Amino acid sequence: MKQNLYKFKSVIFILIIACTVLLIQCVPAPPKYPFIANYDSLNVEAKKISDSLEWYIKEWHAGKASETLPLRYVPKGYDTGRYKDFRLVKFEKINPKKQWVFRPTHSIDHSRLYGSFPDPHVSYLLAPVLLAPFGTKVYIEGDFPYCRFFNVQVSPPFDAHEYRYDKWSGKGEVSIVDADMIPKPGSQNPFLPNADRTVKNRAYQIVYEMAMGNPCEVDPTHRPGYRGNGKIRYGSAIQYQGPWAMNKKSGHTRGIWDFGDLWMRYYAIDKDKDVYAGVEIPKIYYELKSGEKFFIEVNCDGMVKASETTMAQRHKGNADPAPYNGANVGWDKQFGIFLQISTGVSHALYKEKESDKEYIRKLDLGVNGRGENMPPPACYEPHATTCAYAAILTSGTSIKKGKVFIITGKLPTFPDTRNGEKVFKPAQCRYWSITSYDAEFPFSKVKGLEQTSVMDDELVLDKDRKYIIVYSRPEDRPINATKENGVTWVDWGYTCTQSFTIRWISVTPEWDFEKSPTETHMPWSKSTWSGTQFAKGFIGTNDTTGYMGGYHPVKHYMTKKDFESLGNNLDAYKIPDWRKFQ
Repeated sequence: MKQNLYKFKSVIFILIIACTVLLIQCVPAPPKYPFIANYDSLNVEAKKISDSLEWYIKEWHAGKASETLPLRYVPKGYDTGRYKDFRLVKFEKINPKKQWVFRPTHSIDHSRLYGSFPDPHVSYLLAPVLLAPFGTKVYIEGDFPYCRFFNVQVSPPFDAHEYRYDKWSGKGEVSIVDADMIPKPGSQNPFLPNADRTVKNRAYQIVYEMAMGNPCEVDPTHRPGYRGNGKIRYGSAIQYQGPWAMNKKSGHTRGIWDFGDLWMRYYAIDKDKDVYAGVEIPKIYYELKSGEKFFIEVNCDGMVKASETTMAQRHKGNADPAPYNGANVGWDKQFGIFLQISTGVSHALYKEKESDKEYIRKLDLGVNGRGENMPPPACYEPHATTCAYAAILTSGTSIKKGKVFIITGKLPTFPDTRNGEKVFKPAQCRYWSITSYDAEFPFSKVKGLEQTSVMDDELVLDKDRKYIIVYSRPEDRPINATKENGVTWVDWGYTCTQSFTIRWISVTPEWDFEKSPTETHMPWSKSTWSGTQFAKGFIGTNDTTGYMGGYHPVKHYMTKKDFESLGNNLDAYKIPDWRKFQ
């Protein structure tokens, strides 16, 4: 299997595009919830899938069946064009390089951009086919990477109350964070508060058991904060996709079942390490309740084939920000990829009444089984394919030729790690970055094109940790937009309209504080536009009067000449209000 994650993410966002176009063109009716009310029947069917798979594995392990896994033992509903040739492998023949697809950290090059909305400061590892019976233990063994943040996430225990549509939409994975992982005997965990980051013996073992039931009841760590004893977590390799798996107008119609997946993320790798964060690729193996150890390899060439496609930045557009990205508009918090896409489409169509919000809530409930008033975990922040510890804030803008866009604020403290620092110190957050993407992604050949990205330790900060980020086309860079003047200048390039994503990672309580945008501080109902108690002043206004105070990123917009007139030695809190120049 080629070690490349691009196609997996591309497939995800091709499906997102289809959803977006559908919303624009025909506004689908929200599916009824629940889609299939007889949960007992779904549990019985899931157990049959598991039992038949377990029977075949035992037959193979005993030498009575072929290593080629017949497709009748694979959950019907997976993408047959992307995953082929399921093959059972004995423990002693497992090759970790064939278990993962990989997307490395990389620099942004406007002549060669990657799609699928990445954070280029992260290396993503994905085991795209997690397939094992209930009761099976999944082991992940490796060395703690040399990076700022590291976690593992597995598709959650089987529960048909909440859906996981085509791997990208719906219920979030069950996560374990670096600080909770158990080192092997003789090793140490370098991610503990004040631990030695450079310790040589750094091996770990992570264990997930495949299970049925409400994820929060099966796994007590699957609650806000997502912390707990690191000995074992629970997930499932059998997943339920919900109504869009059968809907001819909206979905793929392949069937309601799917296998699971396993994610691993290395954020902010040390600068002297490679894209694998200075360690070998981890090994995964399965163990049945009866003791048989194995893995199931899959040919993912169909998924990987288009993954290496890049695209030059689109030279498109020349406009000031639209009203929904205007001077009074702040940020929105993401509680689901599908929900955020639906919200963006609603704004673009100027559908912003209470009835429009209600429609968005009903649509998300029908498609994903999620909502702010649903029983846990369907009301929690983590959602499919996103890091459980990352609060995601979104906004957008356009920049007209001759003008600049500025973001100012105060950066939370974070551990210094990327230059090989020895001590892993507590701080206000673990990681912070802001990345922009081509906002008109339905109309781009490669979807979700990255455009710009800066992370915490790349920002110019003053003595109070305030920052000034200036975005412009290269020819519109103000002469005073320099590091010496306290400015981080970013080349916007020539795609006029872009969307911002702030990733703010908190690991409570050691890397968190009272102003962080976690779901404990910023609940679903109040901090996303479609929430029933959405209060614009909480996070949605463009000033520091909301919950985050000075840590709220404030947006400014003016001409290049206006910015140059501000002179040198700039202060983030003295950048003129956007409205001054309207």
